[in-house]
Amino acid sequence: MNNLRRFILKHHFVILFILLEVISILLLANSQRFHRNRLVNTTNDAVGKIYEWSSAVGNYFRLNTANEQLAEENALLRKQLSVVFDTTSSVYNVNGSDTLFEYIPAQVVNNSTNQANNYIIINKGKSDGIQRDMSVMSTEGIVGVVTDVSRHYASVMSLLHSKSVVGVRIKESQELASLKWGTNNYRYGMVEDIPTHIILQKGDTILTSSHSYIFPEDLMVGTVEEFYPTAVDALNQAKIRFSTDFATLRYVYVIKDLHKPELDSLKARFQ
Repeated sequence: MNNLRRFILKHHFVILFILLEVISILLLANSQRFHRNRLVNTTNDAVGKIYEWSSAVGNYFRLNTANEQLAEENALLRKQLSVVFDTTSSVYNVNGSDTLFEYIPAQVVNNSTNQANNYIIINKGKSDGIQRDMSVMSTEGIVGVVTDVSRHYASVMSLLHSKSVVGVRIKESQELASLKWGTNNYRYGMVEDIPTHIILQKGDTILTSSHSYIFPEDLMVGTVEEFYPTAVDALNQAKIRFSTDFATLRYVYVIKDLHKPELDSLKARFQ
């Protein structure tokens, strides 16, 4: 304790100078939107780089699991495409003029699951074509929505967030509902606004709906764990198990909607 006191007394001018500099920067950032955005982007880049270094060490010890997941995904994609490729070519062109989405692969460099509002940081940013409001998915199901973007990194509001609301569809009945987190457990979420005539069973599938302006239709969300019927004339609820395991999330795809500018221009006419 005495050593700390002597150190502060000896270097109090330097400490005061640094403290005033930090306060000045914060005041400048809060007073001007331009400076605030520059500060956020710079911070995102710096923090993202640190998280990326830390994540790289952990990923080294998970290579076998990642390779197994990639092999399973490639096998599934080949089955879904049902296309015979020319194996002598190193380029597979499966995009057509009617392609609606592009998928940008990214690595998770930081991820929280135990907060009231959880975020994910990925190692792709503006230089990779990432923009705000793009949806994010994993090989298992949906993950969240891009909220902030710097040059090389982006932050994603995951489904594990108090403000996350996703339009979903019950596969078996085709009825629409809405998904919120609402459980404080990273494995489970709540489906609300289920019509009273719909009775769900454990294991029923929940998918994204066509009414979602963020996620493409028919992406996997989860399966019903428990069904909660309510009083007459009230909408039902169900607890679902997310198909994505957020605690082990390592690789994701950012989804670029190629028709979004056209859709946005149409929606603007009704605002």
